[in-house]
Amino acid sequence: MHPNMCTFCESNFAKIMKHKQVPVSTTILFADIRGYTDLSQQIEPEKLNELLHQFYDRCSAAVWEKDGIVNKFIGDAVLAIFNFPLIRKDHVQNAVSAAVQLQKDCKHMKEEIGLSDFQTLGVGIGIHTGESYVGEVGTTYKDFTAIGPVVNLTSRLQGAAGVGEIMVTEEVFSQVKEQFPDAQKKALTLKGINSTVDGYVLA
Repeated sequence: MHPNMCTFCESNFAKIMKHKQVPVSTTILFADIRGYTDLSQQIEPEKLNELLHQFYDRCSAAVWEKDGIVNKFIGDAVLAIFNFPLIRKDHVQNAVSAAVQLQKDCKHMKEEIGLSDFQTLGVGIGIHTGESYVGEVGTTYKDFTAIGPVVNLTSRLQGAAGVGEIMVTEEVFSQVKEQFPDAQKKALTLKGINSTVDGYVLA
C-alpha cells in the first residue's frame, strides 16, 4: 500500500465497504524485468536478490509519487493500481508519468549493480484503463486485488512491451497523446484476447 496509508482498510475491506468487491474506474500498470529468467541461471542468488530489491524499490517510489498503490510483487513483476483508494481525476496521466519515471530510474540499474554485460536486461511496462473490480478474492485464503478484463489485458500488454518500452492501449494513449507525438502504433495479437489490440509504444 501507499506509505501514507494504513493497511486497516485493506484487511477489513468487506466489512467497511459492505461488499467483497466494488467496481472502480482504474488505471492498471504492470512492470516486468525482461531477461530475468535467463539471468537467474547465470548469476549468483545474492546478485539476483539485489536486482529484485532495486527494482521493487524503484517501482514503489515511482508509483507512490503519483498516488498509486503497489498491489503485488509477483516474482520479477509488479502490479500497481491507480485511482483506488486514492481517487484522482488524472489517474491515467499519473500512471503514465509513473511509468516514465520508472523507466528513467531503471535505465542504469544494471550498471549500478554490476550487470552491464547483460544487454537484454531491462524493464517492460503495460498500462490500460477501465472498470475493474477491486476487493477481496477467495474465502479460505483472502487476497486483496483488482480483477477483470482490464487487468488481464494490461498483463498481456506488458508481455508485448520490449526492453525499455511503455506499451499502452488506445484508451490510455488518447489522454496523453499530446505528450508523445512520436509514439509508435502496433497492432497486437495477445494471448487470451479475441480481437487485435492497438498498442502504442511511448518510450
